[in-house]
Amino acid sequence: MKCWKLLKEILEWDEGYSEILIEAAGHITTSNLISELRSNLDTEKYRVSEIVNEMQIAADARQKSMPFFLISFFSLTMSIFIIYSSYKVISLDRLPIIGTFRSIGATKKAVTRILLLESLFYGCMGGVIGIPVGILVLKAILQGMGNSLAQGIEIPVIISLPGVFLSFAVAVIVSLLSAWLPVRRASRLPIKDVVLGTVEERHIPRPLIVGMGIVLFAVSALLPHFASGNMLYLAGGFSLLGLIAATILVIPIFTSIVSVGLERFYGAIAGNEGRIAARNMKDNNNTTQNITLLFISISAIIAISVVGNFVTTYISDVFHGAELQGFADGRMEPEFVEQVEKMEGIDKVLPAYVFENTIKAGGTTLSRLEGTDNLEWYSSMLALNYTNNSFLEQAAASFQRKERSVILSEGCLERTGFSIGDEIILSNGTERGSYIIVGSFKSRATNVEAVIPAFYAVSDFGAAVYGFLAYTAADPDAIMVQIRALFGETSNWSRTVEEFNSDALATVGAFLEPMHTMTYFILLLATVGVINNLLINYMQKRRTIAMYKSVGLSNRQNRKMTLIEGFSCGLIGAVIAIFVSYMEIQTIFLVAAPKISMLPELDLWTFFAAGGLGIFITLLGSIVPIIKSRNMKLVEEIKFE
Repeated sequence: MKCWKLLKEILEWDEGYSEILIEAAGHITTSNLISELRSNLDTEKYRVSEIVNEMQIAADARQKSMPFFLISFFSLTMSIFIIYSSYKVISLDRLPIIGTFRSIGATKKAVTRILLLESLFYGCMGGVIGIPVGILVLKAILQGMGNSLAQGIEIPVIISLPGVFLSFAVAVIVSLLSAWLPVRRASRLPIKDVVLGTVEERHIPRPLIVGMGIVLFAVSALLPHFASGNMLYLAGGFSLLGLIAATILVIPIFTSIVSVGLERFYGAIAGNEGRIAARNMKDNNNTTQNITLLFISISAIIAISVVGNFVTTYISDVFHGAELQGFADGRMEPEFVEQVEKMEGIDKVLPAYVFENTIKAGGTTLSRLEGTDNLEWYSSMLALNYTNNSFLEQAAASFQRKERSVILSEGCLERTGFSIGDEIILSNGTERGSYIIVGSFKSRATNVEAVIPAFYAVSDFGAAVYGFLAYTAADPDAIMVQIRALFGETSNWSRTVEEFNSDALATVGAFLEPMHTMTYFILLLATVGVINNLLINYMQKRRTIAMYKSVGLSNRQNRKMTLIEGFSCGLIGAVIAIFVSYMEIQTIFLVAAPKISMLPELDLWTFFAAGGLGIFITLLGSIVPIIKSRNMKLVEEIKFE
């Protein structure tokens, strides 16, 4: 209490309060409480508004979380592929055991059940270990974000039981589904083939695979163009999965075709070692699996980087394309605006009447309606993007003639079901007027849902003071200092565009920094998978390598062959990833287009850098088989059966 009195003395406050916080009772909604207060208070003296806009918070959260959903999507995709590949190898290694079980009476269902139970155990263990580790990582991430945010903001770690159960269920389901195909195939093999070791891989005709891949790729690329509304999100998800699945189908054939061309090319520049390295890639399952892993990881890094950079730009530069250089949001008398117009260096001043959650269109409450005298200035100041190019000219003429007209945001049209040309009733509870919808727009610079002529904001709804002001000036900072001085102790939110962008960039950067860090996790998954495949490839070829060495192949030549093969694998994966990631980015922003008003600016450096990382991973992984082949004992390897 002493501190409160001391603060009042320092700030020279009179008796009373400048702001009161009110909590609605349990049976009353916030919107009803606001309406009741506004109807009982003098709106010229008191301003009633909600503390936070839940809808806006949810929308901002969706924008910030999009890159994290992409990370989850690509991480799950890579995990499924790695588990599938591993179980394919495990199933082949277990064929003698499976044959023994089957020969002593075990049924196909029993063998399938045993192998799936093993997969279930792995999934449960992964969930039990992964969830605590994930919580620790989340705490570290949020702590780092808290340190990056201004004013010592702390972000609490909220772990819900449904979230824990969902994560555990995903771990189990991914493990089971990824293992099901190779397990099912291994358990259904004839006993005679398993015991005699005559099991052969069933080959699907290549023309059929190519045809399936091309059709699936075309359908996945075109589907989002023909979807709308809520179906657009479903079509987008199918498109992303379809693009990846179609590419996986085509990679083996594409690799074999490219290896034929590389065999001639490397033969000319690297001799027989290059020719053999290219030939080793043809019809090599391990090579195609490496290329697939690289393609998924590189395309994930590209897509996440592009989306992350776009989200940073989108949120931290909401006034992109807007003409205003500063704005003030607060109670402003007409005399206030006149003083701003007389300031030295001022160029344009655009005041607007503001109605927040007080005007209803039909039975729908508009979150924000503004009234302006100059719609052309208003549109350029706040970068309104009209749905149709003719709407601005049509609406501006209607406003100038002081007709009862209104323009609505595209989101408002979708929410209310109105259409251009409709006649609607706008009401504040006591007064009402009939307005014609003459246009629609979307804008990142304002959350306004409706704009009407200022004349009717005054005559129909009794507006007496302005609630918003935008300006352009030779020195926006100097004007802002004077505007803040004019407000004095009056509550307001006044910022230059540069100040707003700087604050938003710092906040958004802190939120998205962990996302950029998580791309290293994707690279780690890819590296582990690539090294695993290279080791398997070495184990399958070690007898061949030993025979080459016995007839004169040197360690230098073997190293050269391995590096050429690794480089080629990385290059093919990078080229495929760059092409497919471009298609994925088009799909992502096609799905997001109804909610945003700008397209991403693609940087070629992002694509090339990610491709270079893929090549580096394969070259790094090639070190392991090089070291092993260098230390191999020729006699033992040649005798190996």
